[in-house]
Amino acid sequence: MRFLCLHGAIGNIDNIDIQLAPLVKELAIDGSASFHFINGPVSVSPPAGFAEYFGAGPHYRWLEDGGAAEESMLSRVRKAPHGSSPEEAMRALGKDWDGRWNNHQQVMDYLYNTLERNPDIDGIVGYSEGATMAASLIMDEDRKAQETGRPRRIKCAVFFTGWPPLSPEEDMVLADESDYNLDVPTLHVVGANDPYRYGALALFNVCDPDTAAIFDTGRGHTIPRSGQVITELSNAVRDLVDKAYKA
Repeated sequence: MRFLCLHGAIGNIDNIDIQLAPLVKELAIDGSASFHFINGPVSVSPPAGFAEYFGAGPHYRWLEDGGAAEESMLSRVRKAPHGSSPEEAMRALGKDWDGRWNNHQQVMDYLYNTLERNPDIDGIVGYSEGATMAASLIMDEDRKAQETGRPRRIKCAVFFTGWPPLSPEEDMVLADESDYNLDVPTLHVVGANDPYRYGALALFNVCDPDTAAIFDTGRGHTIPRSGQVITELSNAVRDLVDKAYKA
């Protein structure tokens, strides 16, 4: 299976390629999966003091929210409070925030154009903000299929952390507010020590419980790169691909 790979906020192709390299190498051994990387469409600069953390530029985001770096949704996620449930935590994140995702349709068009140019892609991988975009694309493909009959391309997804999809109305889809489920097999790679984990769990909660699986790295907001965890994660991805083909 060939996966479209979406990097995190303030990232780029080179950085996500390095982050995923051990997993890509492991999956290439038996040809289980291959990967196609693209940059986000919004050019950005890292917040002051964070340039080294985000690596070499240029840097990109998927979502344009109209805010300066320290006032944007990205900053609010870092500082977000916890709640009694993942959904409560996500609502607390959005409370009193008056920004908007200004380029939702432009991002969807960009992703659809990428799929048209690469007809061999049938899965998607997203890290952090890229996971939100991947989930949003799956939801939008479902909508298009129902409204226009357009065949859906994405058969499964790997989400490294992230948070729930955004509707065309730019609202976050939460399990206790909506009956909607992402109905393709999904693998949710979550770190027990990840400060973003409530968002990842809220994303898990809007996926099909029969085909969604959690892989706990025991780490933080990172993609695992070494040790036994890579072997175990690659096997989890193989299981995901098997589910997708059986579906």
